[in-house]
Amino acid sequence: MKRLRTAIIGMGKMGKIRYDAMKKHGGFDIVALCDTNRHNLENFTEPCFLDWKQCLEETELEAIIVCTYNAYIPDIVCEALEKGLHVFSEKPPGRNLADTLRMQSSSEKSSSVLKFGFNHRYHNSVIEAKALIDSGLIGEVVCARGVYGKAGNPNFSAEWRNDTALSGGGILLDQGIHMLDLMCYLVGDFTKIKSHVDQLVWKNMPTEDSAFAIMETDKGQVASLHSNAIQWKHKFDLDLICTNGYIALNGLLTATRSYGEERMTYYRKDLAGKTGKLGKPLEHTLCFNTDESWDLEIEEFYEAIVKGMPIKQGTIEQAVTVMKLIQTIYQYGEQ
Repeated sequence: MKRLRTAIIGMGKMGKIRYDAMKKHGGFDIVALCDTNRHNLENFTEPCFLDWKQCLEETELEAIIVCTYNAYIPDIVCEALEKGLHVFSEKPPGRNLADTLRMQSSSEKSSSVLKFGFNHRYHNSVIEAKALIDSGLIGEVVCARGVYGKAGNPNFSAEWRNDTALSGGGILLDQGIHMLDLMCYLVGDFTKIKSHVDQLVWKNMPTEDSAFAIMETDKGQVASLHSNAIQWKHKFDLDLICTNGYIALNGLLTATRSYGEERMTYYRKDLAGKTGKLGKPLEHTLCFNTDESWDLEIEEFYEAIVKGMPIKQGTIEQAVTVMKLIQTIYQYGEQ
């Protein structure tokens, strides 16, 4: 197996997750780690840097993994692409659409691979739902409802994610972006949007704790979203209503298991009441107890570099699409 000389820029929670995934994969030779916080670099044997530019200049690299604050992502990604390096970057793709378009421009001038970490597309429930939709068994998706909520924490308002200079936005950009991306993936391209963005509980911070959106595609498909930090109990629910059935995604496997069991349930339309009760069709439920999303993302990144396989999930085009939605939700939601 060809081993790619790789550096990880940003060794916080996500940097460590990517470190473990690459070690497990075996195709990456991690030759440098970088973080502005010395504490995050403790207990690692790899060469360590405090400055990402120095890391890129003084290390012979083929690829980098970017796990920094949102504000620094565009500079690192663009410079790495200009140096001919392959890049895997965490979401969100910058603080705003302008950041994302800047990276798209650099990518178009480069032959290097660029991939963004939208790992929810790789969760087993989502994979099964996509396969079911594509099979045509329950018809076409006509509408969707999504709720992605978290409880915040005692220091939530002071977190870097709510520092607009570092993050660019609040809960929508930090977490709701995943639900938006899944809706684009499973429903279609949204062209009409109505929204409301507010601080319903966390009044003392500059970013939103709730974002509501109703979106419509050119085909007339409708989706509603509530992304929030005031759910108090972690929650992930996505309903997909189809012409001949219904899919429910409930729960999401995470390291803390706080979102509950991950399930994909589907029902086929049964207006004849074959089960004996109208409105209670046969239920088909799949439950999942493993999360391979981190492994699958790294595998696709590796295959794209080594074998020339196309990036299917987390492309720059998908990143631009979801950031356009977020810009519009913020624009119209805060009026």
